[in-house]
Amino acid sequence: MSIKINSKIKTYSLAKDTAKPNESFIPEADRRLKLGMVPNATALLRWEKRPRPVGGNPAWTYMVDAPNGAFAVSVGHIENGHASPFEVWVMGEAPRGLSALAKSVSMDMRSMDRAWLKKKLESLAKCPGQSFVMAMPDGINVRVPSEVAAFARLVLWRCNELNAFADEGGAMPLIEALMSKREPKTTTEGTLSWTVDVANVGTGDDFVLFLKEATLPNGQRRPFSIWLAGDYPRSLDGLCKSLSLDMRIVDVGWVLRKLDQIADAAEGMGGFMAQVPGKEKSSWYASTVAYIAALVKHRFKVLGLCDERGVPTGKTILSVIENVAHRDAPRVAEPLHGGDCMECGAVGAVRNEGGCGTCGVCGSSKCS
Repeated sequence: MSIKINSKIKTYSLAKDTAKPNESFIPEADRRLKLGMVPNATALLRWEKRPRPVGGNPAWTYMVDAPNGAFAVSVGHIENGHASPFEVWVMGEAPRGLSALAKSVSMDMRSMDRAWLKKKLESLAKCPGQSFVMAMPDGINVRVPSEVAAFARLVLWRCNELNAFADEGGAMPLIEALMSKREPKTTTEGTLSWTVDVANVGTGDDFVLFLKEATLPNGQRRPFSIWLAGDYPRSLDGLCKSLSLDMRIVDVGWVLRKLDQIADAAEGMGGFMAQVPGKEKSSWYASTVAYIAALVKHRFKVLGLCDERGVPTGKTILSVIENVAHRDAPRVAEPLHGGDCMECGAVGAVRNEGGCGTCGVCGSSKCS
């Protein structure tokens, strides 16, 4: 298409760009990623802590033959009207940090939001690392990008077997409480982050921890992503990926619970002395993961998001529903006031009946 000019051009002016400027960043040298709007949180936990049925609970175990050793992934469920997966454990030669990740994912499994659990597991199933071929429960060999990804794929598989995502279209309190559906990305202007060095002489870990921070509409600064760089076990990338998603829940109480979960994560020969965050003294930490939790929690305290005890300073909307599994579980018998049985080991079950000590559990008698 061409434009025909019939008269001589005498004057001209430069057109101005009237498009709205990019307001994703604070126009200062000390700039942080700015989020325009965040939702409210109305999340529910099915169980605040691990339920402990007196008769135990069933679990299904899968073996993973990874390049650095074989380990087992055990997914436990509870019969509560229908089979509900509520925990996952790793055993054997599991990579460092995977046990802490399993503990964190177990809390996701105890939430009411199954869409959130699926999103978390699908995200972890893409975690990069040392790829290898593993056999899925149906016998088909698949290539997974890392040991963390293998762990997530197996938990997803078991949850699908138990129809855990059947009510996925229901309420999604955690999904709806995300500050952003995906991790916010910066432009070339970048964003500030809190950075700290971590070194564990015993395990050889020597890396830098980054906490990316954003500014909420109310002006509050909020960490929303955690990453590591340096020498550390790559399985910790899975834990960072999981915590980054947790940090984007608008209610800070959620990620603080997650940090409390791994604050005492122990590791064989992995304990070390390190400076207490915010203080001059040093203390003993059970593992590198435990120290990461202490550092992140300290940053939340500095930003005024929680008090010295780690309790959220603002109103938390997270709540726990009534634990039906605990209510319906068979109760432990009242302690008996008698002697201990030497046959079955029952405590306080032996009573004198007619001059003979008889166990009320197994029936063993000194007179027989």
